Amino acid sequence: MIVPTAATVASDARIDSLGRIAGSFVGEGTRRQIHLLSSDTALIADLARRSRPDHDRRGDIWQWLATRRTVVVDVGDVSGAVQQQQGMLVGSPDGHTPVRLTSVLLHGSSCGWRGTQAELVVDELSSDGPTMRGPVVGAFFAPRDWLRRTDAHYRERVDPPSDALTDSLLAWTSRAMDSLLTRALAARDRPLSHPMGLPTAINGLGDEDAADVLAFRLDDGRIRYAVSLREGLRTGRGVAVQAAIVMVWDATGSWRQIVFRPTLLEHRRNRLTRAYGGVTPPLFWRRLAPVSGFAFKRDYLWLEQVNVEDGTVLWVILEPRGNTVVAAAEMDGPC
Repeated sequence: MIVPTAATVASDARIDSLGRIAGSFVGEGTRRQIHLLSSDTALIADLARRSRPDHDRRGDIWQWLATRRTVVVDVGDVSGAVQQQQGMLVGSPDGHTPVRLTSVLLHGSSCGWRGTQAELVVDELSSDGPTMRGPVVGAFFAPRDWLRRTDAHYRERVDPPSDALTDSLLAWTSRAMDSLLTRALAARDRPLSHPMGLPTAINGLGDEDAADVLAFRLDDGRIRYAVSLREGLRTGRGVAVQAAIVMVWDATGSWRQIVFRPTLLEHRRNRLTRAYGGVTPPLFWRRLAPVSGFAFKRDYLWLEQVNVEDGTVLWVILEPRGNTVVAAAEMDGPC
């Protein structure tokens, strides 16, 4: 299994010959609407060309989008009557349900193609299914890929880890992270010390000295435990740093999987500003959550990846069994 150091923008989105959008998308649901995002420049450029008036062809497509900032795409141009024949699902921590596409927005960027975004707004076909609030994954299926079963499906809940198991998961993850980072550090920066002890802020909104710990289900029914750890440390020279990692464990600690390799970040003026000594990428991960998969009774992992140097925030959907990024889009960034 390949262990990545970071998630990058990933997309399988495309427009077929009938104008239907197909692919996987990361997003978030609110009380009113579900918003799916894509940073796929090929998809964005194709949608922009279809929406650009013939009389307004000055400059390239990225300049045109930047000038208009937001362009509303005619949904009829994208899907039309054939949308009713296309399967669309959205999965959340509560389950998944069929949806319909209601609008498509293209957001331009002052940096050209970098920072452009397609926003696909969808509504649930029925209000009787599981709630779609919070982190979500969306899938627009091409006809040959569409699943036979299209009903709403409630995600089979997994009991959260007990307090004792949570403490063990944090301790195992902290030791594994220390071991991996120590190999990369210069002798003068070793050993790493733990002045604050293990984080006490669990499954909250904190970025520093915090952790997300959750249980999720594989497609064969086995239960695994995911941990996103952000831990304040000190180097051998006394420099305050924060280490971060994402790992998966079984309940005994005898089996482990590194999802993203550990990073070490430096504090300046009471905030995280850069990678310490350039040893690792300048990243950490937060808002870890399980969301319902589609084809099987399995879960995906939803998370945010934050770059402390340029401010980029990626929303990521991960298939944990193979460390495969299903979809990732830039939610925020320097542009």
